[in-house]
Amino acid sequence: MSAIAIAATTNPATTSPATTSPATAASPLPRFLATDAPRVLAHLLTLDADDRMLRFGHGIRREGIVAYVAGIDFKRDHVHGLSASNGEVVALAHVALRAGELDFGLSVIPACRQRGLGRALFEHVMALAPQLGAQRIVCHSISPVVLHMVAVRGFRRPNGDPASAPRLDLGASHRA
Repeated sequence: MSAIAIAATTNPATTSPATTSPATAASPLPRFLATDAPRVLAHLLTLDADDRMLRFGHGIRREGIVAYVAGIDFKRDHVHGLSASNGEVVALAHVALRAGELDFGLSVIPACRQRGLGRALFEHVMALAPQLGAQRIVCHSISPVVLHMVAVRGFRRPNGDPASAPRLDLGASHRA
């Protein structure tokens, strides 16, 4: 893929009206709908085995990715990203909140790396967490880039256990 013009917005027909809600107004990243699932799937399937390992924290085959995307609840979870002018999803964040604990996954296609897209996704996650009422953010990624970003933001492994996922407990002052 040669030069890619990143679209700041998606097609209005596939952009959720929720993108203008207070929970997402802090960021220009569009929120994807269930109708965008094929584009999300195509994006994740472009990741090679190493990138899938870094993104998911474990080896995952095509069938696992298909099941993962089929299991995304686009109304409950927040799936945001950036698309090329041709509609291809080039950077993706999946944010899920369960019982006050927010976890997230980030991915950027190889041709679009080192342009700040991953950092933009991560900063979006950080801004979204308190707006959603998260008490804690957990990072299951094993990507060195993502682990560096979370360490800089104060994420720590419980009891220093290297097998534990880094997490950041949010104080009441960080929650909306």
